[in-house]
Amino acid sequence: MTQTKTLSLEEQIKKLALEEGAVLVGICSAESIKNNEFSDPNYLFPGAKSVISIAINFDDEKVRKYLSKEEYLPLCYEEGYTTKNLKRIAEKIKAFLEEKGFGAHNCDCNYDYRNINKASKAVVSTIKILIDLINKDKDEDINLTDQEEKTLIRLKKLILPGLKKTPMHLIPSLSHRCVAVSAGIGRIGWSGNLITEKYGARVLLNSIITDAKLKPDNPLESNPCVKCKICEKSCQGGLFSGDEEQTITIAGVEETIAKRNNYAYCIAVCSSMSGQNKFKEWSTWSPFRFNDIERLPLDDSVDTYVKNMFAKGIENGGEQAENVLRLIENTFLGRNDKRAEDFRPSCGFCQMVCSGQYLNKTKENYKMIVNSGCIE
Repeated sequence: MTQTKTLSLEEQIKKLALEEGAVLVGICSAESIKNNEFSDPNYLFPGAKSVISIAINFDDEKVRKYLSKEEYLPLCYEEGYTTKNLKRIAEKIKAFLEEKGFGAHNCDCNYDYRNINKASKAVVSTIKILIDLINKDKDEDINLTDQEEKTLIRLKKLILPGLKKTPMHLIPSLSHRCVAVSAGIGRIGWSGNLITEKYGARVLLNSIITDAKLKPDNPLESNPCVKCKICEKSCQGGLFSGDEEQTITIAGVEETIAKRNNYAYCIAVCSSMSGQNKFKEWSTWSPFRFNDIERLPLDDSVDTYVKNMFAKGIENGGEQAENVLRLIENTFLGRNDKRAEDFRPSCGFCQMVCSGQYLNKTKENYKMIVNSGCIE
């Protein structure tokens, strides 16, 4: 008589994740990543024992057309739908664990920060009102009422100084990259992105925290990052160095990555405030440019410059103000509850260019970027 093997709880979780659409899944202990402020699972779920990491890859053809500037929206939509998918799969795993009598928490995939006041929804609605008034004031065919003029003046005094205090270094509620390293999904590459063996850096992640004590997977022994540093050449912002390095430790694994520069460089470009900084032969998908400089300052004054960009963007009204609003909405409210079609990345080239150990593919991707021209 043939006996059917009973799957362990860990095997059941992984089987469920893969059947629901994840391409990679792994498990780590909460203890292994709790030493870093940005990766302690107990911040979101006190009493955490284990964390499950899930990943979904990007479609190669959509990435290719995004990098070469053939098509923009398909990859935007894919990021939105993938985020929704990761949340859905995580919810299935959460429900499964709860049926087994365990507690579990379905994390947000991205734009979830500890040092942002999530209760400040009123700020977003107030900024919308300010932008509407600025646009009306700039319209030659419209005259503001006395009350609208008073409101415009008041909101400018209330909102614009606050935008100039925007934090440049945001601390995630849970670093999904740290979870993924400890769970054996991938390793951290030169750019700081997670690099997987099969998909390079072209994955999105989510995590499920639980009080179930699960058997953890081992981190990957070999790092799929080949240190080609093409990611640095693909970064318009200048967030990380091409030559200097630093060492970080995740779950006992030492990773050698590029030395990080001021996060303001990434925020200015990846937030779509500008499509160019370091290179003039090509741009990101952002149509905006710096008004008064060729390149961001190469010292700590970059902080002040970028913070002022947000206030200037609002004052300019139109598409630039809408772009700032989108960034503020994402940062304050997150993106997990937005419609999938509302996702509008404009860069991410350091991630999308990377095919990990498949160096020839990465080189091909880079050629697409540098030959893609500029968005006007």
